[in-house]
Amino acid sequence: MMGVVCMINTSTHAGYYDDRVFTAQNQEMPLSLIKQEDDVVIYKKDIIVRSDELRAVQKKDAEEFKAIEKVASKRADIPSLAMVDKYLKDGKKYEARNLLSDLFIHGTIPEKQKEIKDQLDKLNEEIIFSPAPYPDAVMYTVQPGDALARIAKRFNTNYELIMKTNGKASNRLSIGDQLKILTGKTKILISKRDFTLVLLLNDKYVKQYRIATGRNNKTPIGMFEVKNKMKEPVWYSPDGGVFPYGHQENILGTRWIGFKDKPNLHGYGIHGTTQPETIGTESSNGCIRMLNRDVEELYDFVTSDTEIVIQE
Repeated sequence: MMGVVCMINTSTHAGYYDDRVFTAQNQEMPLSLIKQEDDVVIYKKDIIVRSDELRAVQKKDAEEFKAIEKVASKRADIPSLAMVDKYLKDGKKYEARNLLSDLFIHGTIPEKQKEIKDQLDKLNEEIIFSPAPYPDAVMYTVQPGDALARIAKRFNTNYELIMKTNGKASNRLSIGDQLKILTGKTKILISKRDFTLVLLLNDKYVKQYRIATGRNNKTPIGMFEVKNKMKEPVWYSPDGGVFPYGHQENILGTRWIGFKDKPNLHGYGIHGTTQPETIGTESSNGCIRMLNRDVEELYDFVTSDTEIVIQE
């Protein structure tokens, strides 16, 4: 049982002037600089370049350079997307996914975030959510006496995730079965402003979910650790009632992922909801709300060492 608050460089370039040589035919003497009042004139027989003209050329060059720099910065991301296409054409889906993940997480091309997300979700259907072998997983051969729970513990994962990844409807195993087991560290990134939760595995995108946050900015920001997990959680209301799962007053939905307490921060966590219409709004008592189907999927990835980062 638990108490629940929710009741539950850029670098800038100055104008520059490239080395230019002003010459005339049959001229061998060096250019001489002569001070004339407040101006400078460069004389060399039939070549006369006034300093104000020189400054105009320098200014024009600087403006052209800045314009080129601006276009180049806009085009800097094109090679990345071109590389994604090349990876896909070469059948390198894992490499394409990793590059797209970096572009998405860092928001490198804001206007293409949705397109990149759609590509990531499609690729991860095979890389993450299928039995196909990939570098983020090991292929395990079932041995005599094996059980899913023991295998999951050995690899610091959850047996439910092994079942989902391998398309198993039950936890029954047969000796010699090949199981894909995802390995590595999971992390959760939550954006209050965007009402989104992004799940990462080994710092790469797995999936993004829509969420609800606390009304009146009650959801705290910072880094949190997992305290406990519960299926079909009981809700301890801040107003005093205790409501079992399924009770009409229990708003926690089907799953609870609790955060370790911090000074002045007690009882926070991630949970499902009986109010799906509130997703995408500030509506909870401070916890993160998710659709039940989404929190159930997230729940299977979360382990005791999953790191949760909440930011504005």
